Amino acid sequence: MNKLTPKQSKFAEEYVNTGNASEAYRRAYDVSPDTKLETINVNASKLLSDTNISLRVQELKTKEAEAFQITRK
Repeated sequence: MNKLTPKQSKFAEEYVNTGNASEAYRRAYDVSPDTKLETINVNASKLLSDTNISLRVQELKTKEAEAFQITRK
């Protein structure tokens, strides 16, 4: 897997923690209070569509599931 930037990695972690891509984007990137919600949503969506980021999200979800001993049926 290609190395993610610190902000991309933070986005993936926040997305797993919150389940909300827009909130994860706000927490990981320097978003000014007057940034349009549409801009945040589009940028968050672009990040989620990045293969490396989505793989990291999956990896984090798997680790989280293992930590809570949740098995997939």
